[in-house]
Amino acid sequence: MENEIRPFPCVYGVARFENLADLIFNCLPAQGAIEIQNDAPGKRHDWHHHETDETLIILKGGVEFWSRNRRVDCCSGDVIWIPQGIEHCSIAGEKGAVYIIAFEGIAFDGEQRCD
Repeated sequence: MENEIRPFPCVYGVARFENLADLIFNCLPAQGAIEIQNDAPGKRHDWHHHETDETLIILKGGVEFWSRNRRVDCCSGDVIWIPQGIEHCSIAGEKGAVYIIAFEGIAFDGEQRCD
């Protein structure tokens, strides 16, 4: 996904959870780690940006993501790509949210959805 011009935030694919181990291994970089985030209902992540691309895979619950000019609602199975340097914020839904964070762009199958 490097150097592609794509809107953010958008859902860029759907992750299947039939085999969670395969999903996790698919997200791991050649060297390094991924993060599993557990946000309580209403948890806010204020405006910020990252030095690397991030791919988020929503495992449970829901979360809203915003850039300065767009908002998208995400639910279980959605894959979100956050480009390096893009300012964004988020808030977990009423049931909270659990998601994987991979620190690079990862391709998944599915339709792009920008709310």
